[in-house]
Amino acid sequence: MKYRLILLLLYSFNLYSQILVENFDLSIETNLSSELQDVYGKFLNEDVSKISIVQIKKKYFQGDYYRFLKNKKFYQSRKKWLKKNSIHRESIIIDGRIENKSSSAYKIFQSRFYRVDIEFIQNEVFLDSTETKIAMKEMFNGDDSDIVNMCYIPRHAVIFYNPNGKAIGVYEICFECSNVKIGIVGTKMFSRNSPYIRSLFSKYKILFD
Repeated sequence: MKYRLILLLLYSFNLYSQILVENFDLSIETNLSSELQDVYGKFLNEDVSKISIVQIKKKYFQGDYYRFLKNKKFYQSRKKWLKKNSIHRESIIIDGRIENKSSSAYKIFQSRFYRVDIEFIQNEVFLDSTETKIAMKEMFNGDDSDIVNMCYIPRHAVIFYNPNGKAIGVYEICFECSNVKIGIVGTKMFSRNSPYIRSLFSKYKILFD
């Protein structure tokens, strides 16, 4: 009986864990691990001023593009080159290895987050305060779900900005396989449905392919 009571208390505690975001007067109920709650809570409270939703452009190989710029003639069109040589959509998250393997970040994240590749975003819409709160609740609730049906060709994302207008984080979405990749301090992928965020893309006519 005592053992069952302890399990019940632990379950209840986990069920009602919260990320408090004072900057947005927001409380997010979440089942994410305590480590992730600490990282995301600190990020949302100390760094984030506003968020936007964007489409992700197709990418191209940087080396090929630089060679084109170096050798192109005046009559060659950059726009036509990009249309011809752009490949399928890829992540706009620039990441790298976590060097210190004994650090807590190494245990939480797959890679270290560096920055958002803003060159490959388009059709950006900034959210109002109500939309921002609901979107944040959807992004940071749930649990540490394993990824499923791994096609992961992200076409849409939520971008986080600091008070200086710098893109400092991203919640990247592949609506086809229902996987997301979060780039904040480190990068991590989840299996996550995002129906409210999807509705915002429809509302603002940022249409799906």
